[in-house]
Amino acid sequence: MSDLNQDPYAGANSDEEREAIYQQLLSQHEQLELERRKSIYSDLIGDWRYQRNIQQELDQKSHKYLFTLAAGSFGVSFAFINQIVRLESAENIPLLVISWAFFAATIILAILELKVGSAIQDILLNNVEKNLERGYKGEAYLEPRRWLIMWPGRLFSWISVFSFIIGVVCLLFFVLQNV
Repeated sequence: MSDLNQDPYAGANSDEEREAIYQQLLSQHEQLELERRKSIYSDLIGDWRYQRNIQQELDQKSHKYLFTLAAGSFGVSFAFINQIVRLESAENIPLLVISWAFFAATIILAILELKVGSAIQDILLNNVEKNLERGYKGEAYLEPRRWLIMWPGRLFSWISVFSFIIGVVCLLFFVLQNV
């Protein structure tokens, strides 16, 4: 407590001694600031890795389910045609073909979204890493235009969802007409 009330320059007799004391205090302050930044950087990196893992798990599960549903619907509709409805007597066959086209589009879009999403993830993670390093150095953050980077993946994702829904609806109408 007495150190806080004491003038660090009290024992200095010359400008050179005051300058040396000032440089020592500045060095101590810079060291404390560096330690503070290291602590913040370490915490942010841990949070970033945790969020990255959660996002990757969610993306993998959602893609897996959509891909499985689309492929399963494709397979079930083939089995349905071969075992229940004779194509010679089936009504509105173009509706069945349209449903197959939408299921195929869903599968293709899901694969494209995975690849585009992976590239987008790399870009965003690189931006986060650069900003963490800039923050560690005490520099200003770079502001990426996330919406510009992320829109292709989101577009593929939503189109694949709607494609799957349209495929299911078309298949249901075909089934209802031929039961």
